[in-house]
Amino acid sequence: MNKSLLNILLFTSVTTFGLAACDNKGPAEQAGENVDNAVEQVQEQAEQTMDETQEALGMEEEGTMEQLGESIDETVDEAAQAASEQADAAGETMDETTQTAGDMVEDTMQAAGDMMDDTMQAAEEAADAVGDTMDDISAEAERKVNEVLEDSEQ
Repeated sequence: MNKSLLNILLFTSVTTFGLAACDNKGPAEQAGENVDNAVEQVQEQAEQTMDETQEALGMEEEGTMEQLGESIDETVDEAAQAASEQADAAGETMDETTQTAGDMVEDTMQAAGDMMDDTMQAAEEAADAVGDTMDDISAEAERKVNEVLEDSEQ
């Protein structure tokens, strides 16, 4: 029985320290907190059951402690099963979240690529327009230089 109680305390401690290391509350941490709360409730119920059983039956009755130990073991097994189910659900949520994030990154990268293509096309068009303007200015300057030369020859 003491081994079962120690297992409960060890499981609770490991769970508590593991959850304390997390900074951001995501779906997995919330599931972990739910597991922790469930384990704490089970532990409290087991302790309460043990106290009530000892008071009601007395320590000297044969088999009472064994029955209490079995009851605690069953409670711990149920808590472990519930924790496992919640961990599975948290894992599925994390997988879905990862997939969604990946999809969002992919969509963002595609949009950024499209924007870069549009920007490059606009830059090319602007460069062509500047080139055309420079050609016009050059032609006009050449025409004026020619006019000045013709005027100076006369």
